[in-house]
Amino acid sequence: MEVLVWNPEDGVLLTGLLWTIIGFASYYFISMLEGPALRLSQNFSSTPTQTIQVILQRTFGLLFLGIIPAGIIVFGFNATLSEFGLNFRFSEPPPLWSYGLLPLIVLMTYSVSSTPSNLEHYPQIRSGVWTSHLLWISGASWVVFLIAYEFLFRGLLFFSSLSVLHPVPAIGLNVVLYAFAHFYKGPLEVIGAVPLGIILCYLTLITGNIWSAVVIHSVMALSHEWLSLRAHPHMKLTR
Repeated sequence: MEVLVWNPEDGVLLTGLLWTIIGFASYYFISMLEGPALRLSQNFSSTPTQTIQVILQRTFGLLFLGIIPAGIIVFGFNATLSEFGLNFRFSEPPPLWSYGLLPLIVLMTYSVSSTPSNLEHYPQIRSGVWTSHLLWISGASWVVFLIAYEFLFRGLLFFSSLSVLHPVPAIGLNVVLYAFAHFYKGPLEVIGAVPLGIILCYLTLITGNIWSAVVIHSVMALSHEWLSLRAHPHMKLTR
């Protein structure tokens, strides 16, 4: 009878898996609370509460998806962030076809940016007047949030999976959880998360870091926001 042996790598995978679930759920439910935004709006009366809430949501994402996972890696695993994809050493450069994804993403976001169903929800900040300051703050908060987001899925979860699993099941596990994280956005988002998740995991695997995933995800988010703002009939950009 074969005896199962518990290895330290199993604990790393289990911890990464649990925090991906618990951390994302915590981020989601806490970011939906209106109380913190209402309290902050008392100190920033010139800024709409909804705008504050969106920025707070991304800030909570930085905490639960980025800072706490970094603490788990450094203090829980006694490892470095570099070992979990937060480094600038490329095992291999991103393949040439990955650069072609960027204009394709912009083209796809452009094709849906003016549809009523899109403009009903995007841009996330529902301000009628966008100043250049708001545009910069929103864009910067998007990028910071997405670094944390990718660090959770393609960093903590993916690299902890690779410590135990072969790449294909590690990618499969990652994509399942990544798609489930889009469940609250509707079935189209869930379906779209599957091929995107596979591509982002593959690029992370061959480059050894999360930056290709961060760039692709950031281009997707920023182009979506800017093109939706441009197309929205009740929003305008001012200086």
